Amino acid sequence: MNLVKGNPMRRLKFMAPVLILLLGGSQTNWAEDTAVPPKLSLADAVVLALDVNVGLKGAREAHQTAQSQLRIAGFKTSYDIGADMSLERTPGESRLSNRIFSSLSYRNLAGTRGTLSLAPFAQGSRRNSLQLSLSHPLVRRKGPLSEKAEQVRRARSGLSIQSRELYRSQQSMVFSVVRAYYDAVKAQEEVKIQERALALVEDTAKRARRLEEERLGRGIDVYRAEVQVAQTKDRLNLQRESARAAVDELMLAIGVGVGQTPELTDTVPDTDVAAPSLEEAIKKALANRPELFTYDERLTDRERDLAIARDELRTGLDLVASFSSFDWESGSISSSLFDQGSFTTGLQFRFPLDRRILREERDTVERQLGILREERSFQVEEIADDVRSAFRALEATSTSLDIFSQNLEVAKQNLHMAERMLEEGEADNRDVLEAQEDLANVESNITSATIDLFLATMALKHATGEDLTTMVSK
Repeated sequence: MNLVKGNPMRRLKFMAPVLILLLGGSQTNWAEDTAVPPKLSLADAVVLALDVNVGLKGAREAHQTAQSQLRIAGFKTSYDIGADMSLERTPGESRLSNRIFSSLSYRNLAGTRGTLSLAPFAQGSRRNSLQLSLSHPLVRRKGPLSEKAEQVRRARSGLSIQSRELYRSQQSMVFSVVRAYYDAVKAQEEVKIQERALALVEDTAKRARRLEEERLGRGIDVYRAEVQVAQTKDRLNLQRESARAAVDELMLAIGVGVGQTPELTDTVPDTDVAAPSLEEAIKKALANRPELFTYDERLTDRERDLAIARDELRTGLDLVASFSSFDWESGSISSSLFDQGSFTTGLQFRFPLDRRILREERDTVERQLGILREERSFQVEEIADDVRSAFRALEATSTSLDIFSQNLEVAKQNLHMAERMLEEGEADNRDVLEAQEDLANVESNITSATIDLFLATMALKHATGEDLTTMVSK
């Protein structure tokens, strides 16, 4: 033990295993917390992303902050308590003075404001005191335009906007996960297509070598087939790398670390989905998109700001009252504090002589309100354009799928005819290899178009503001 304490290197060797265990334990816990199930469906991926996605956590935190701001705005009273102590020195005398004090403030939605200050205990040069002041607006900044009502309204508006932003972030995240999931499915299906294509090409190469050994074929056919085998293997290798990269992209979209390779259980989706007409889609988008709700909320805020700015130009008239009393005896508070106090009440006028700043603030709010209305109108056009683009993409993808589906039968027939002509000796294997490659390309196009059609359908629903979470969890 003395060697460990006296030698820094021995101390380091002693602590290293402990640090490794601690770090290893923390990494294990992190991996367990973010582990992806070995078999992952689309619904599982969305549920996991809703729980761990960092971007969505930030949106939730902003929403919770808005909720806290609304609760804070709802408090009508606030109070505190404190104490002070001081040492006073004068020629020939020194004494200790202290005091306990508290304060209470009150504001309500009607505009009434009140403050209460109380010092119930005092010693030395400090004195007990009680001070109360109340004011209620009669003309300006009263009722819905009062400061407290404005605070509550802004907090409620902020919560409404954050709720829409949270929904928007959630839908964007779900759509990203759906797209990444089926991009990974597409890449894995492409691997299967290349594997089938490799098997066909290898059969053709075996046949060419057999015919050459039997002196029924040519060496050029063997060379051509072997070159095609090498090229197909290279494409297969690249596609496998793409499939692994697509799974990593899916992990990032979900919000977990890359490197995990779950089995994707959902295959190529069904594309038999009835799409609405363009007019119906635009109408639905204008009714559902959260951006318009946010603009409407901001317009309401600016209209209220304009009303307040105009109200500030009016003459203020408040009903005021106050009570103030001091106890000249030190010690604890007594009932005499209420007997010797003074109470006043009356009216308070406030007339803004210099209205330049108030007019500038009013004009600024009017300009902002006008610009905000134009921005909302432009947002309507942008939403309509988003829906049109998604609708055109859906139509184009559907047409491409129909064309590729028709080409599939043609590619199969061409391969059959090329193989038959090769067997009958009427052609070499060049036509067979080309037909095999064409078939693989058509199958790849069909797979891509099928998945793209599903994603285009989801993109259209996303553009119309539909809830994708309920759709992918079915």
